[in-house]
Amino acid sequence: MTPFIVYVVVYISKKYSVMNTVSISVVMFLLSMMSGMLNSINYYIIFPDGFINNVAAFNISMFEMSIILSYLLLEGFNGNLTRMNPTHAKWFALLVGWNEISMALLLYTLAFGFGNSGIINNTLNLIGSSVTDYLFLVPMLIEMLSVAILHLYSGLERRISLSIILMQLADPAVFGNSIYIIPGSLIFTVIMIFTIWYVFSYAFNNRKDLKGMWRGELNYFILIIALSTAGLIEPILVPGSFGLKWIIFAFSMIASMIFYFALSFKVFDFPDYHRKKNKGEEIPVPIM
Repeated sequence: MTPFIVYVVVYISKKYSVMNTVSISVVMFLLSMMSGMLNSINYYIIFPDGFINNVAAFNISMFEMSIILSYLLLEGFNGNLTRMNPTHAKWFALLVGWNEISMALLLYTLAFGFGNSGIINNTLNLIGSSVTDYLFLVPMLIEMLSVAILHLYSGLERRISLSIILMQLADPAVFGNSIYIIPGSLIFTVIMIFTIWYVFSYAFNNRKDLKGMWRGELNYFILIIALSTAGLIEPILVPGSFGLKWIIFAFSMIASMIFYFALSFKVFDFPDYHRKKNKGEEIPVPIM
């Protein structure tokens, strides 16, 4: 699955300007089909074998694909599917992120099981444990680095992207409930402080020359920093299973990943798109 996701991410980021109705629809459908399949298998493994659970497992994948098909049909009827735009790019970022999460959940279930402490507690523990685990971290970093190597950023996006990669690499919970959590948290804090300086010093010094929705990029980056900080504090205050204590940090990693792919897919590059669309003006094709 990871090679396919790498191909999709690099393809979208490099072929943004030439994607049309067919390529947009096919890639979205394949991503939704893959995540739906992973989640159906995971549901089938977690819950007891039986008619109702088997039907539910099958319908999970059908439901996910139905959402994407409905979106594609609606966009097609409205005439918005002939070329890539920021809305499609957001959907691609969410779909790629959801595939990564789905794969991590399934791999963690296969490796460690689901537990027997109740559905809600076990689900939260599964999310917190799997997303902070190397089973999630390694494929995600492969995809991020592939884009960084094959499709180099520039300016503010380059600094934000490198900062996200550095923070993901410094995941303090990657070794589980071990003695490495405290030094790992300290290392992550130092890296996070460095990335704040690295990003905002550049933005301040070049604020007159920055283009696109750069303020939006900074706002999302601030949100990730806030989530990561809360995620480091949560294990000190919240008792319970390992995954539950790291659930906020897990969500910060998910947000970072989706934001990274949103940058890769040019979500923030066209601030005038919706304004021109609402006024009925001609919308230019994005140029890579």
